[in-house]
Parts: sequence; C-alpha cells; structure tokens
Amino acid sequence: MNKKIVNVFLIVLLNIVLLAGAGCSGSTNKGAVTVEIIDDQTSEVNNGDSAQEVKEFTLTAKQWEFDPETITANKGDKVKLNIKSLDVTHGFAIPEFGVNSRLESGRTTTVEFVADKTGTFTFFCSVQCGAGHSDMKGQLIVN
Repeated sequence: MNKKIVNVFLIVLLNIVLLAGAGCSGSTNKGAVTVEIIDDQTSEVNNGDSAQEVKEFTLTAKQWEFDPETITANKGDKVKLNIKSLDVTHGFAIPEFGVNSRLESGRTTTVEFVADKTGTFTFFCSVQCGAGHSDMKGQLIVN
C-alpha cells in the first residue's frame, strides 16, 4: 500500500479516536497531540494551544562533505537532524543557533534546535578531520 495513503489513514484514524474520546468525556481534546505527515520529512505537533512544525532531516558526514549539503526550514520550526558519521569523528556546528556537536564514527547523533532567525547559515565540521576539513560545510536556509 502506498506510504502516503497509509499515513493519511493513520491521521484520520487518530483524529477519530481523539474526537470520540473528547465526546464521551464531555471535555475538549486540549492538550492532545496531533501528528501530520507531510512529504515524509515534516510533522506538525499540536500540544494544546501552541503549534510547532518539526522539520526532520537525515544527514551523513564523511570526509569531506555533508549530504545533503543544503537543508531548508521555516522560521519557528523545530529542526531535528539525525547525522551519521560514515568514516571518522566529525563535528557539526551552526554557531547562530548555538549548535556544536561531536559526531562519532559509525554512530548517528541527533541535533535539535529552533530556527528562530531567517537567513542562510553555514553549517560546518567543527572537529579536525583531515586535509579537506575546511571545505566540509553546507547551508541551512530559514525562510
């Protein structure tokens, strides 16, 4: 079955369950969590009155590049990066968002932050990893 159809079905089912529970108890579903899958990378989480987009990306780090080299989010999004170092220990830094993480070889490291500024920001390897270290960078675009 098509993944998008399954995701839509699960969202509809979850909403039916949440609405049925609210109707039976006589209360609202304030504080309930609603998850919506959008193009396999984005989910919207609604906890009560506040809503925040979660942009999740999978990146790889290897001498001397990040893949993908460009990621895009919107101002206010929570950005979740799952970064796997394929060869040696690397780093991942975006100073404007207070991000500086060590990426151990063979492991996936999760980096999370809120994109609270707009613009184009350079991310780069912050651990000396060899001759091409200074070229190991990419871009975060926040609209």
